[in-house]
Amino acid sequence: MTTLHILHRLEQGRLPGALQRSLGPDDALLLCGDGVYAALSARHELPPQCHALHDDVRARGLLPQWPADVRLVDHGAFVDLCVLHACSLSWG
Repeated sequence: MTTLHILHRLEQGRLPGALQRSLGPDDALLLCGDGVYAALSARHELPPQCHALHDDVRARGLLPQWPADVRLVDHGAFVDLCVLHACSLSWG
């Protein structure tokens, strides 16, 4: 069973420890809201399947320095991710 972890907020430039411990090998992480800053400040902690809401990245002016390995998604793709995974957990 895979999980979609949804990170809304980043504290002290790191992923929450409980989130790091909860990530399974096939789980995915979606960055939204202020959680999108994780792609810049906590990049080494991100799982291979990491996505971010395009609108939230753009709203924070992060598109010019956005890392290519963190896929930008729209709200429709967010819904698709929710359907693809058996459950989801919100972190924030």
